[in-house]
Formats: sequence, structure tokens, C-alpha cells
Amino acid sequence: MLLSLVSGIYSLIIGVGIIGLWLMLILTKQVPEIKSEPIAIGFHIVVENIMGILSVLSGIMFLLNITGGSLMFILTSGLVIYAVINSAGYYGQKKQWSFVCMFGAILVTSITLVIFHILDFFIA
Repeated sequence: MLLSLVSGIYSLIIGVGIIGLWLMLILTKQVPEIKSEPIAIGFHIVVENIMGILSVLSGIMFLLNITGGSLMFILTSGLVIYAVINSAGYYGQKKQWSFVCMFGAILVTSITLVIFHILDFFIA
């Protein structure tokens, strides 16, 4: 039960956070790739917002105790894990180490929670 609560809240924070981040970056014109690589960044933004929406959905499923929340969490965590590794590389290239550390913390948290959910499947 505690694992579901923690994972649900975590999923909501990740999902709302990524959607909010992209909204803020776009509205404050902090995405220079929109001019230099509009197609690539367009796909990137769409995919990350899909990840955000699925993360929110996963969090809602956990908090409302809807069947399949754990499987949705594992799926969305895979998306998050890929995204934070990719983002850490982007910000590392720009020498913005605080972002790299933040993405590292999200990576470790996501992997840890996925391991707990997988173990829960085998133990339950």
C-alpha cells in the first residue's frame, strides 16, 4: 500500500513537472531548437508530453486503486528513465551540472521504484 502511495505521488509530480517545464520553456522562449531544429524538437516535445500525461494517468490509477496501476507505472518509468538519461546528456553538454544531478536523482528514484514493483509482482 505504501509503495502504491509513494509511486502514485511520484508519478503525479513527474508528469505535472514535465508538462509544466515544457510550458514554461516554450512560453519564455527558452527552446532555441524551435528555430534551428523545429521538427526534431517538435517530436521531442510531443513525446515528453505524452510521457507526462501517462505519468499523471499512472499516478491517478495508483491513488484511486485502479487495477493496472503498477504496470502503467513500469511503462511510464521506462519512458522517464530514457528521458532523464537523454536530458542529462543535453544539460551535461551545456555544463549545467545542477540539472544533471537532478536528472540523476530522478533516474535512481525511478529505477528503485521499478525494482520494488517488480519484486512486488513476484512476492505477491
